[in-house]
Amino acid sequence: MSNFISRRRFVPSDAYLLQLERIVLVDGVPVSPVTGVGTGTLLLVGEFEDGVFDTPTEVFGAESEQSLFGGFGYTYGNTRYQNPCARRHLGENWNGNGFIKGKYLEPNRKIITRVDTSVGEVQFSLVAGLVSNVGPFTGLATSDILTIDVDSQVPQNSTAITATKAQKDSSPAVTYPLTTPFVDGERIGITIDNLAEVIVTMQAADDTLAEIIARINAAFGSTVAVDNSGQLRIESIQQGSGASVTLRDVDTGALAKINMNATPATGSGNVANLVSVTATEVVALITGAGLSDVSASVTSDGRVLVYRDGSTTGTILISATSMATAMGFTTNTTITADEGVADTIAAGTRVRNSGGDEWVVMVTTAIPAGTATAPSTGTYNIKVRPATDDGTASGASANTVNVVVDQPTNRYIECDNPQALTAALTDSQIDAKYQTAFDATLPTNRISRIANHSLCARRSDSTVQAGQRNATSASDEGCYGRKFHTRAPFGYTPTAAITDVASYRIDRVFYTYPGFNVTIPEIAELGAAGGTGFTETGEILIGSDGPLAYINCYLNPEENPCQDTKLLDFVNSIEEPSGFFQTESQYIAFKEAGICAPKVDIDGNIVFQSEVTAELTPGRKTQKRRKMADYIQDSIAIALLPFSKKLRTVKRSAGIDSAIESFLADLVSEDNPDFQRIQGYSFENVTSENPTLAQNGVSVRKIQVEMIPSEDSFLVLTEIGETVEISEV
Repeated sequence: MSNFISRRRFVPSDAYLLQLERIVLVDGVPVSPVTGVGTGTLLLVGEFEDGVFDTPTEVFGAESEQSLFGGFGYTYGNTRYQNPCARRHLGENWNGNGFIKGKYLEPNRKIITRVDTSVGEVQFSLVAGLVSNVGPFTGLATSDILTIDVDSQVPQNSTAITATKAQKDSSPAVTYPLTTPFVDGERIGITIDNLAEVIVTMQAADDTLAEIIARINAAFGSTVAVDNSGQLRIESIQQGSGASVTLRDVDTGALAKINMNATPATGSGNVANLVSVTATEVVALITGAGLSDVSASVTSDGRVLVYRDGSTTGTILISATSMATAMGFTTNTTITADEGVADTIAAGTRVRNSGGDEWVVMVTTAIPAGTATAPSTGTYNIKVRPATDDGTASGASANTVNVVVDQPTNRYIECDNPQALTAALTDSQIDAKYQTAFDATLPTNRISRIANHSLCARRSDSTVQAGQRNATSASDEGCYGRKFHTRAPFGYTPTAAITDVASYRIDRVFYTYPGFNVTIPEIAELGAAGGTGFTETGEILIGSDGPLAYINCYLNPEENPCQDTKLLDFVNSIEEPSGFFQTESQYIAFKEAGICAPKVDIDGNIVFQSEVTAELTPGRKTQKRRKMADYIQDSIAIALLPFSKKLRTVKRSAGIDSAIESFLADLVSEDNPDFQRIQGYSFENVTSENPTLAQNGVSVRKIQVEMIPSEDSFLVLTEIGETVEISEV
């Protein structure tokens, strides 16, 4: 772009015109009110789960957006939509969540600018590690160990597995045959390992140890009763600290005949169940052994990760013990940190401190492949935010965040925070971050220069002011004419909304009230179990500013966005705050105040009533005037750029005039009325009438455009009755 483009409401002074080479667009007010609807590129500023910060980026459909900026929360194991951003701020759920703000909006083009709400960085380092199969693990035995060698030094052993059964013995010893035999049908209840209780029905003939053992085992269908040196022993099936045996007198006195009581017996050991050892138990066997330079953790999918702790250059080897083989470790192979396939530290990766506070990685970061000849080394400093992003999280002192919950698929990492992580950002701090993101959309060398409409996922007074300033600055300083859509806070009364809109009185602000109730399938999948912001049905409240922006992007700029477009079929209903009623007088007040308010029409369709801007100046009140003016002015400016700073020859001047005339004539479309977009125009090259400007390189053209009014109202004169006299036509 070889010239600056500037907009002014009035013809600037000669001194201004001579100050710098510019294309100056004078946005004059027509005699009668006109309205304007913008063209179809939407700029959305908000918080997302992944992607670059403060960098306007165009997305091309849902898959592109998912790839570049993530979706709604993260997936851990088989559970989706965990730890979503902007869960609750300023008393509103999802206030700032870009996914929710953009849900159901499909403009012609979409540009996203992600806001940086990080609270600091966590440093990740590659480590030499090995991972097991998914637990729990079978095939293990007591005394089993893992043998681990780091840096080819002396092998170290984990704590050995210990596990015993729960055992219940007769005490004191019983004389068989029984001194006091059972009677037919006498019952004992036996519970093994917290399984369902089994009722053993004894018979009078069951008076020897062998007969009693046989009766109990027959009831269980397995061996739980054994001969312990001539005495009855009832033992658990399970082996480990989770094993138990509990007896109960179903018929009073039955236990006393075999000298047993109801006191439970429990197993022992450092695992709960030897035939199903959990990954957490194995990690405890490793970490509890105090091994030098060895750490272990449970991965998010239930595997055991064993790694060389505290070194990006060290090695690790797990020997081929029976335990290592049963758990599926790669054995007898030296593993290094800097060799392996390419991988990523995914956005959403969770890290914790010793107190269990949790943060998530905000940007997916690539780990390059590494080989012996071309190792991948180094550390990765990645921004994080609190996992529960509702403004309540505490900070973390330096060097306290050292637990990686979610490991990459094929490479292994450990973490630390060399600098402290701050507490969750305050509302004023978040507002400042949004201002930075808005400022990033102003340079004319970024894709955001073409945005016609803008939205902010966060609603605060500060962000509305930032959006207002941004629309004005972008339009005045070389970007396409930009219009900012915003809304009243949820729950505002009509009076409060009318008072609020008065703070944003320019025609580049389109203000809506009240909000919409919509269903978000992602929220419905988790239901109320998702916590704050989630509902059982997935129905939540959103601003009506997003849907209005969508309609404005969808329609031609000269069209009234309050027509029935059928684009709002995703809306369930309109918010009904205190004092809000869909009466004619209410909508008159909204229109007079500059509020574009939604309503339910007589057919049950949800539409917007009056397509007003926040501006009250006559001639600048309607949206389609503002947008059609931007469309025509931007189009003419683009048409003039090829001629900029070239000699003003007669042929070239004629070419400029021809380009402008051709564009305006196409809008009139006299030869094809179906494509008519304006009523008419006048165009004049008045450069010769301004000799001082002309001699200093300024050409002057005067353009007037009459728009086609929309059918906003109808007056139907009727006479109906028995005495009406019909005139012949």
